[in-house]
Amino acid sequence: MTQSILQSPLLEQLAERLASCPISPISHQYAVLLAITNEINPKIIYTLRSSELNNHAGEVSFAGGKREPNDVDNHATALRETWEETGILPSDVMILGELPLHHTQKGMPVLPVVGVIPPNVVLKPQPSEIERLFWADLQTLLSQDLVSFNKQYDKFNLTTSAFLIDNEMVWGLTARITASLLEIGFDRKVVIDFKVV
Repeated sequence: MTQSILQSPLLEQLAERLASCPISPISHQYAVLLAITNEINPKIIYTLRSSELNNHAGEVSFAGGKREPNDVDNHATALRETWEETGILPSDVMILGELPLHHTQKGMPVLPVVGVIPPNVVLKPQPSEIERLFWADLQTLLSQDLVSFNKQYDKFNLTTSAFLIDNEMVWGLTARITASLLEIGFDRKVVIDFKVV
């Protein structure tokens, strides 16, 4: 299977674990791609959304977005949106599987798709959507402590745990999806606490 061409024991373990997770038969409204470099020390790509956007401006996310009529399944949505936002070609992504469905604070279902990409892939962030792209070292995420993060969100103040990656706070849905990857792939249990004040 795919394990024979994966360049890292971490990726081999992840692929094996994801192989036992079901593929969603439902085409969900939103899908994101956790793109991980296929190298000895794998890295996960994150996007910092443009501060000019109407929704989730200036927040960290995974590349992805809303399903379009021509998307044949969740993988197609995640791959198309990733290409539009980052320039990563769908043909450069080897899908390993899916994580369980997650929901935004407003209840929108988001399906995380996991795939590996070449370490030297050329990135072309879409400036109208993406302020910058940055990487998290997977091995570091497996032992990294969470930090506390306070944010004025809509009409309330939120205190939550977050990952600090490349000087960016990764919180909310993106943190929960990251935690899901770490738990399913590597048995690292991370609890993303949050409190509204």
